[in-house]
Amino acid sequence: MRLRAGAARLLVAMALLAGGCASTMLTTQYPVLSVERTALLVSEISETSGLAAQGSQLWTHNDSGDRPRLYKISPEKGEVVQRRAVLDALNFDWEELAQDRDYLHIFDCGNNAGLREWMQVYSVRWDDLATDTEEAVPSRLTEFRFADAQPSAGVHEHNNDCEAATAVGDELWVFSKNWQDQQTRLYRLSADGERHALVSQAAYPVGGLITAADYDPDRQRLVLLGYTRNRFSSSAFIWLIPVVQNAPDWSNARRHPLSPAGQWEAVLWRPDGLVLTRESSLLGQSWLGFIPLP
Repeated sequence: MRLRAGAARLLVAMALLAGGCASTMLTTQYPVLSVERTALLVSEISETSGLAAQGSQLWTHNDSGDRPRLYKISPEKGEVVQRRAVLDALNFDWEELAQDRDYLHIFDCGNNAGLREWMQVYSVRWDDLATDTEEAVPSRLTEFRFADAQPSAGVHEHNNDCEAATAVGDELWVFSKNWQDQQTRLYRLSADGERHALVSQAAYPVGGLITAADYDPDRQRLVLLGYTRNRFSSSAFIWLIPVVQNAPDWSNARRHPLSPAGQWEAVLWRPDGLVLTRESSLLGQSWLGFIPLP
């Protein structure tokens, strides 16, 4: 009996060591955050996958299946008020928008099968989007790959997908979507028109699949949006993470479940909270939502 008890204790200790901080972080429960629906989105953007703000208006796009095109939408009604094609671009699998003072960065980085080597960022000047025309806008191409990616065993059988990125200072932070270990890796990228082989800076135990990110320089806080994949259902969550000395302070990160359920794909900081978009799915039409935060 003593031998069995000792072996059991050893197995428990090994499990805790293997889980590391992931086990510790996910045991802390923070309140469920309710997403208030602010507008239904028109069917033209039923696969909304990224968000950015230009004044009071929002920009979004569809993921794979659409042309390389941006949509400006009304936050109040969810209607398309402007369409802008992006010159010299393809939409293989657009997944995210990131913005800084001068550029809107469009990430073509979806990688469900894990076999994609190079991913693209199309950077469009805000000045070129400021006009009321529907003329196509020029873009600057930057390419990147995950140099530390491991081989894929098939669709969703890998840790090398990517759907989340945000601008932090002069860098773009890119987050992996890990189908196998439910973590995310952080990569730092310069959208300078060159090709970059990136090595991850850190890995974080998010406990799910990360679909979007945004950083607020005023709050100095990062938000990661994601969902858990269960056998018969899924549930959405966000992580709120302080950024200290140009790095996520994971020791003070907070994980909040989201309600209602849905395929939440994009998140954006606003002065009074978070704006999110949900893709059209079996759970209903695509819509725009809001989470008030202090």
